[in-house]
Amino acid sequence: MSAKICSRCMAVSDGTKWLYNEGEHTRLMRTRRAEVTLCPGHQRIEKRRIDGVVTLKGDFLKCHFDEAINLINNIADRQLQRNVAARVYNMEENGHGLVVETTDVSLAERIGREFEKAFHGNLMIQWLQDAEFVRVNWQRD
Repeated sequence: MSAKICSRCMAVSDGTKWLYNEGEHTRLMRTRRAEVTLCPGHQRIEKRRIDGVVTLKGDFLKCHFDEAINLINNIADRQLQRNVAARVYNMEENGHGLVVETTDVSLAERIGREFEKAFHGNLMIQWLQDAEFVRVNWQRD
């Protein structure tokens, strides 16, 4: 099985599993003994595949916006270490709060659960029947 490296991030594959490994990525780039391609996460981004939508809103969010962004980024970074397909596709502030689109259902669910754990509030998770999609809503006024 041949090694592969992602052209957009530090993900590497041994032919069976993708992992996020900066050292191995650098080594394989230097030796040029790996196929350069897109990892599963960047393939999903390329195909615009959104598996989860997280909606965060409320007065608390407005007052703690920077903390919320930092928490989302930290959660995404941790999840990436476990699953290179789990990416934040888009994050957009609207008049009511923040909408985060993810390429992985577990990342969307994790964001909601970590917000509830860190900031309390009301969490609702809705799984779409017969599909790999989740809608997560968190609110605290």
